Amino acid sequence: MNVSIWWTIPALTGLIGLVIFLGGVGRLFKLRMASGLSRFLFGGVFLAGAMVTALFGMNLQTYARLTHERIAAQVTLEELGPRLYRASVVVPNDKGVMGEPRYYELTGDAMRMDARFLKWRPWANVAGYDAIYRLDRIQGRFDEVSMENATPPIAYDLAPEARSAGLDIYQLSRQNEMMKKFNAVDAIYGAGSYAPMADGAVYDMMATQSGLVPRPQNEAARAAALKWGAPSGKPGNAVSITSGQDAN
Repeated sequence: MNVSIWWTIPALTGLIGLVIFLGGVGRLFKLRMASGLSRFLFGGVFLAGAMVTALFGMNLQTYARLTHERIAAQVTLEELGPRLYRASVVVPNDKGVMGEPRYYELTGDAMRMDARFLKWRPWANVAGYDAIYRLDRIQGRFDEVSMENATPPIAYDLAPEARSAGLDIYQLSRQNEMMKKFNAVDAIYGAGSYAPMADGAVYDMMATQSGLVPRPQNEAARAAALKWGAPSGKPGNAVSITSGQDAN
C-alpha cells in the first residue's frame, strides 16, 4: 500500500513525542524534577496524539480498502430495434489501459454481466489485496419471466481466449504462499449484475471487493434507470442486483 499522510503524520508526531518523553525521563533520573516532569508530560501528550491520529487513519484506510472499486468493463449500448441492442464492451488490460471494443447483440430489457470472483477476508483487503475476478459472460435479460422463458437464451463468452475463468481464479488463489498459510481466501463464487438498456446508455462495470456494480455514466443511462425504477437520481449511483454467491 502507498504511505499516506495519515501514517506519516502520526509517525513524525510519535517520534517527536518519544524523544521528548525519553528526555523527560532522563531529566527525572538526574533529579531535575521541574524540567523533567514538563518534558515527560509534554512527550506523553505527543505520543497520545500520535496514537489517536494513527487510529483515525487506520479507520479511513480500512473504509477505503473495503469499498475500493476498479473498472472491469465499459458497456455502451446502441438500439437496433424493439428490445434489440448492440453492446460495445471495452475491457482494460493489466495496466488499466482500455482495449479495443468488442460487439454483441443483446435482446431484452436489461444487459447482464457475470464474473467469477475470489473474495479475500476483510483483513487481507485492508492489507492491500483486492478481490480477484474474471469476466465470464454477457447477455440480455427480459423483465417479464414469460418473455424470458419464451426467448432462446443467447450469452457471449467474455473470458480470455483459451483460458478457463474458473481455473484462473483457482490458480491465482494458490500462487501466494502467505495467503494459503493464513487462510485468507473468504469465498470463490459467481456474481452477476444487470442494468436497463437504452439507446446511447453507457455503464462502467465496477469490480468491488464482493462483486460487479454497474454505474451509469451518462444521462441516457440514468434516465433508463429512473424509468426502470432503480435508485439512480445522481451521477455515479449504482444500478445493480447482484446474484447469489455460491462459495466453494
